[in-house]
Parts: sequence; C-alpha cells; structure tokens
Amino acid sequence: MKRFLFLTMFVFIALMAVVSVYQKEEKPLPQKLEQAMRLTRMSEYHDDDYGYVVRYPSFFEQTSDSLMDRGCCRFSFWQDSILIEQSVFVEQNTEGLSIDEAMKSYASDLHATKQRKGDDYFVLSGDLFNDTSHIPGRHYYMKFVQHRKLWFVQSLVYPKECEGAMNRVKRVIDGWEIW
Repeated sequence: MKRFLFLTMFVFIALMAVVSVYQKEEKPLPQKLEQAMRLTRMSEYHDDDYGYVVRYPSFFEQTSDSLMDRGCCRFSFWQDSILIEQSVFVEQNTEGLSIDEAMKSYASDLHATKQRKGDDYFVLSGDLFNDTSHIPGRHYYMKFVQHRKLWFVQSLVYPKECEGAMNRVKRVIDGWEIW
C-alpha cells in the first residue's frame, strides 16, 4: 500500500512538472483580439434618421446612450485595460466647406498625422488628443463623408497596441458609403 501511494504521488508530481513546462503561454489580449477580428462576422446597424448603414464587429456592444442624438450610434469593446469605440455622428456643414477646406480644418483640430481624400470624403488618423493635451497610447481613425450640407463621420478610437487588430475595421470604414 505504501508503494502504491508513493508511486501515485511520484506520478502526480512528474505529471505536474511536465504540464508546467509544456503549458502554452497565454497570448496577450491584443493578439487574441487580432485573431478574433479575423474570424468574427460583421454586424450591421441601420440608422432610421438618416438611412445610413454601419458595419461593426459582432462582439462589440451598442452603447445605449448613443441613441440619444439624432443620427448617432456607438459600438464598443472593453476588456481589461483595452477600450475600443467605433461611432458615427452627423454634423451640419454650416460654413459650406469643400472637401479640401474641411480636411485642412479638421486635420489641424485633430492633430492628424495621416490624411487621404477622395471625391466626396477624406480620412484622418493620428494620436488622440483631449482639448490640447495628448492622450498617450490612444489612436483614432476617422472618415468624413460629405453629402449636401452634412458631414457623416465614422470614427474608431483604440489603443496603440491594438493597431494590427484594427486593420479589418479600418478597411470597413474605408469602404463606407452613405447611400
């Protein structure tokens, strides 16, 4: 009986040692998120006020207070220290700015480091700022689409370490058309 207990204890300790040595390391959350982004389906939100459609990752949650403003919606993902927000809002183009004028103005206000424009839109991206102060480790990606006297704006705000995971969402934003 003593031999059996001793042998069982020895096998248990040896098994625990083998498991601890060969156990896979836990992937960091940004790597898990990148894999999830590749595999997830994209959900669609249809805005009743302006008729636009926005696509977002299915595991993002619609923020309930985002429906308070007409034409606005927001979807977010939050886990541990990672917060990602995708939102859409509509602004009046009261000054009647052209694409070039608006891109220059918004790029200055948002401290954009990258700019790109098309016939009826422009895209800005860079580090995130709050009023005049820099928010370390946070980035934004925004597409502004002009339609008559309105700007339809889709934005994505995310942590710098999740840059690779956001590529799919950025491609969806790049392809976003209002109608």
